[in-house]
Amino acid sequence: MGYDYEKTHELILKSAMKNFEQKGYSGASIRQICKDAGVTNGAFYSHYENKEELFIKLVDPVIRGLNDLYSEEGSAFMQINDAKELDRALKRTFDSDKMLIRYIYANSEVFRLILTSSEGTKYQDLTARIAEEETDMTLSFLEGCKKLIKKPENISEVILKQMSSFVVNTVFNCFLEGNSEEETIRQTRLASEFCITGLKKILGI
Repeated sequence: MGYDYEKTHELILKSAMKNFEQKGYSGASIRQICKDAGVTNGAFYSHYENKEELFIKLVDPVIRGLNDLYSEEGSAFMQINDAKELDRALKRTFDSDKMLIRYIYANSEVFRLILTSSEGTKYQDLTARIAEEETDMTLSFLEGCKKLIKKPENISEVILKQMSSFVVNTVFNCFLEGNSEEETIRQTRLASEFCITGLKKILGI
């Protein structure tokens, strides 16, 4: 029987997912991944240079999709012309969190891998990086709306970072605790509404 490159490729990926989930990135070994896949170490190195490249192969497509999601959301902000539009835009902030939740649950296996087993990789701080992305988007949006805000001096990157971290952590904590997608959406909506209400208060919106 000839060598089936694609089948070997899939066997390695499947074995890698299991080993990374069970032992974490640092604890998983190429030797065990190959053993569980039923392939030789030589076969492994004809597909991947090292363990890091293998982990990236599992995770990176989902991360690129996540980045695209945020790029689209950032470019979708409407032109704000008055206070009512600003108020509506802030109320719609949760929509981006809802999109994030839908995406996480659609790619749950990979997100669970990142959140529980990626220590030692460039993905280990994913939650903090998402919160940072949301902070930057909100800060940029508010800076562009300063003329419609009664207390623009209260626009605070520190506060926005705390808000973003609270909401993003709500999303991922609910996910890791095994909540349903709809329950995670519900809990995140509450967290988002709590933050937006406070933000509007301090900004005089």
